[in-house]
Amino acid sequence: MGKSKKKKQHQQSNDVERGDSNPLLTAQRKFITSLPKQARSHFFSPTHITPEQRAEIWEDQADLGEKLVDSCAWATPDPRLLPVFKHFGPIVEVGCGANAYWAKWMHNEGNVDVVAFDVSLNEGGKISGSKKTNKSDSSNKTQNKKKGLVIREGGPEMLSEDPDINDRTLFLCYPDEDIMPSQADESEEQDSRPLSMAAACLEHYTGDTIIHVGELFCDTLSVDQAPWGRSSANEFQERLGCEYHCILKMKLENNWLHVRDTLSVWKRSETCCMVFQGSDEDEEDQGEEEVEYKYIPPEEMLPVDAAAPCVAHLLKKKVDNVKSREQNNVNEERKRKRNDEATQHSQIAGNAW
Repeated sequence: MGKSKKKKQHQQSNDVERGDSNPLLTAQRKFITSLPKQARSHFFSPTHITPEQRAEIWEDQADLGEKLVDSCAWATPDPRLLPVFKHFGPIVEVGCGANAYWAKWMHNEGNVDVVAFDVSLNEGGKISGSKKTNKSDSSNKTQNKKKGLVIREGGPEMLSEDPDINDRTLFLCYPDEDIMPSQADESEEQDSRPLSMAAACLEHYTGDTIIHVGELFCDTLSVDQAPWGRSSANEFQERLGCEYHCILKMKLENNWLHVRDTLSVWKRSETCCMVFQGSDEDEEDQGEEEVEYKYIPPEEMLPVDAAAPCVAHLLKKKVDNVKSREQNNVNEERKRKRNDEATQHSQIAGNAW
């Protein structure tokens, strides 16, 4: 969350409603809808919004947003996402934060079976408070333990300690929110161990499915955090894209003005290795060369075609042609079935006589 330099004592009366099953969504939606439509649609436009208007809105959003991050989560769940967790459950979340907001939400709202971990059950994921990885006191090593919901102290290494946990779908929500791209690069130069918690999870996780919430490559509006975004480090995203393929990506219903968070589902890819024999005539090219490719089944491939509204008409004709061909195929199949049925009926009648 972008922090304001000067804190304003602006208080939202219903930042977190008591008894609300998703107070983060309620408070965020209330703030966003209170803004003029032009501010919501053109917040970073140099011409639609004055610098003074933008500064005032930014201050208000920062004050509210930081409070909600500390009391709830970095990203906002919404009802559209619940079927995803129910479909891919049971879930193991690493880096659930002190509030374990997403884990509690999906369990309470959808009865999803969740085991959630954080190295600091007191301060994890919060903007205010300690930035260090402090171990929680022993009484907090297991905060919540009831049927279908367990919140425990631990980090990425927990994924390799329990085979039952490793078989679950791995859920990561803003796993590396404190890491800037330059920090990740420095870590690679100084130490072979990953600075990224998300990358460390990939070292231990042997399951097949990962759900990620946050910004991904080229999604962000922030020039400073481009191109990887504000939620997971480049070393994680590079390995994720190499070893997995995305089968679902959906925009979160509610985002802050400067954020483009999505939920994406990634499935581990099978690989095909091809070995090329070097040329006998070329002394420098006599060895074998191995090349690996990912195999993505057709039913797991995301559509490639995408168009912004301003150029959607360029894609529409192609889409219409595809639909027309598909409809023709359907009509041909129906016609074939009718002919088969007619032939079958005539044969049955002939045999009966």
